[in-house]
Amino acid sequence: MLPTQTVSQGAIEKVKDATRKIAKAFAISGPFNVQFLVKGNDVLVIECNLRASRSFPFVSKTLGVDFIDVATKVMIGESIDEKPLPTLDHPIIPADYVAIKAPMFSWPRLRDADPILRCEMASTGEVACFGEGIHTAFLKAMLSTGFKIPQKGILIGIQQSFRPKFLGVAEQLHNEGFKLFATEATSDWLNANNVPATPVAWPSQEGQNPSLSSIRKLIRDGSIDLVINLPNNNTKFVHDNYVIRRTAVDSGIALLTNFQVTKLFAEAVQKSRKVDSKSLFHYRQYSAGKMA
Repeated sequence: MLPTQTVSQGAIEKVKDATRKIAKAFAISGPFNVQFLVKGNDVLVIECNLRASRSFPFVSKTLGVDFIDVATKVMIGESIDEKPLPTLDHPIIPADYVAIKAPMFSWPRLRDADPILRCEMASTGEVACFGEGIHTAFLKAMLSTGFKIPQKGILIGIQQSFRPKFLGVAEQLHNEGFKLFATEATSDWLNANNVPATPVAWPSQEGQNPSLSSIRKLIRDGSIDLVINLPNNNTKFVHDNYVIRRTAVDSGIALLTNFQVTKLFAEAVQKSRKVDSKSLFHYRQYSAGKMA
């Protein structure tokens, strides 16, 4: 996201300082990519690559600065006009729009692969979208990756540690009119907290309780058109969770496996049901007009 929405100013200053030190230590003249891990005000460097990344054109488009042209001139020793360029001390920060770069995945083509994100790179492409605020930009980005807004039902499967944080998300989804399904224990918890949810059977327990519907059948029948699956490995249902994720992907159903993304999705649906089709140039011109 650009500008950043959740990173504290203290962490941003640490990122800037680390970037300066890295560039100086390696005498870098040209594009380079640094990946940081940020938690609160703690900042760690994961890796630094002496090359342009997919973020390079994204940042160029968002800020209206051709960093590729600038980097090329720097590398060949050609002089440049530095006055209009942003710096770490004087960055260009869009005030009237938010840009979001979202990953795209090819899980349907990877037979039997577990469609859950880990540390390794899994995306096979990216999209960039823009909006007046974070929720509009986020919803556009999701739709651009092929994500379909659910129209019928949402299956919720979450680890117990997520429950306190997830209750507000479940309430938002229910208030937006979505029918919620959940595995038995999660369903009991949601109903006990006044969020109606229909219990369903784990794949390995299908048929054991005739009163519980089959998750796979509900997905294939179209009764469930979004799966939210936030598990951990400390559960006896590890394989069941994999089967649920794989069934969703193989059935062309939207799948969310990250809590932050799920939370933002619920907020975006609530606040930005309608999205515009304005171009990036519209936002840039509007922002420039306000500054003139």
